[in-house]
Amino acid sequence: MKYRTTSDISLPFRVIPLVREVGRTKQEVKVVIKSNFKPTIFAQKIEIRIPTPPNTAGVQLLCLKGRAKFKASDNAIVWRMKRMSGMKESQISAEVDLLPSASEKTHGGAKPTISMNFEVPFACSGLKVRYLKVFEPKLNYSDHDTVKWVRYISKSGLYETRCA
Repeated sequence: MKYRTTSDISLPFRVIPLVREVGRTKQEVKVVIKSNFKPTIFAQKIEIRIPTPPNTAGVQLLCLKGRAKFKASDNAIVWRMKRMSGMKESQISAEVDLLPSASEKTHGGAKPTISMNFEVPFACSGLKVRYLKVFEPKLNYSDHDTVKWVRYISKSGLYETRCA
């Protein structure tokens, strides 16, 4: 069963971006990810895409958890973690070198969005299955012969945070 909801959702992650310009040709980027669910639960397949300006010449990365790399073709830093437990915090720091000729275009303009993909083993909407009955006459299943269990997985969908 699949369903979609847009209200009364407890967000599993909080993304805190900090972008600071150091001179005309350098930016410092720091992104903190905080998990807002129980410590016994693990989020999996976490991927955070941090956009960089189009005139980026190079990026020096420092992340303590997971792996990060700069994808010049997408103008983004891609940070991946296999899993993260609840009530934890991880961060990535990057020093972005900009080309001096076009660095004036980075000031002002549109604010980019940090996107995130993940899976968590619970229903963020709070949906719970209270009753399950199995009735399948063609396969000779009865309600007494089956083992009933429900696997909850929430996928991120469109999860974005705008840089301030």
